[in-house]
Amino acid sequence: MNNLKQAALDKSRSYISCLSEAHRMLFDNIRQIFSKTWIFVLALSILSATYFSIHIHAMLYGTNTALTTGICITAVATLCAQVVYLARVMFLINGRPMIWNIKRCTNITACYIGFCFILTLIYAAITYGIVLSKGSVTLAELLPVFYIFGGVSFVIMLIMLPFIYVGLKYIMEPDSKLRKIITKSYVTGLRYWGFIFIALLLATLCTSICGALVSIPTLIVMAANALSVFGVNYLGDPTGLPPYFTVIQFTVITFSSFICLYINIFAIFVCYFLYGSIETKEKEKKEYEKNKNVKE
Repeated sequence: MNNLKQAALDKSRSYISCLSEAHRMLFDNIRQIFSKTWIFVLALSILSATYFSIHIHAMLYGTNTALTTGICITAVATLCAQVVYLARVMFLINGRPMIWNIKRCTNITACYIGFCFILTLIYAAITYGIVLSKGSVTLAELLPVFYIFGGVSFVIMLIMLPFIYVGLKYIMEPDSKLRKIITKSYVTGLRYWGFIFIALLLATLCTSICGALVSIPTLIVMAANALSVFGVNYLGDPTGLPPYFTVIQFTVITFSSFICLYINIFAIFVCYFLYGSIETKEKEKKEYEKNKNVKE
């Protein structure tokens, strides 16, 4: 069961209060959270470091069949580890069995991947249609189209914000079925769009600043690698990097990812209190309307 120290979930809160309670919940339970999640976070950190190391190597030194296969395999493994990581954090919140949380998190992730895949196909079809209609198109001519795609994607992301509430409701409530609650819960979340947007904007700002500071060693190592490759390929300089530089790069990325994943738990807790606040506000609204009708 859930033994984390936390404030009552069923309470109407402001977005500042949601951030404050998420911060308090994280640091009041940091030892318990670490003891119950470190192995999952470490596994995801190692897989992420492996994926980025292979990907960086492919970008700097060129790719081949083995590298492409390695990138695909590690990408799938990292995605699976991310699902398990999220399920483990939700296990600490809702106290449901890990298998149950993994299934629910997998369903949500599958919906997200499916939506992104469909959107990508639409973008690809539009780009292909433009190329066919004009015969020969340069990259410079396609840039305005890509800018439009970026703008449309940003607007879609904003429209999709209420699904944060839908996802938490699906994970928190054992009797909920995603296909049955998705429309009604999205409409409910849409009524609190501004509330969700401001809270997540502030949470993202906090996690991004902390994540950027933690990622400085990774950026330094990656820059050193890139400059070394540039010097060797274009200036004819010796590499200057030690033979064990790959191990250093892997270790640094793993460490940075490990810390960033714990920082990300703060954002998950913010979403948790957003869900509780919206649920409470909806109940209070129904009770008010019920009492109003009784008086009339």
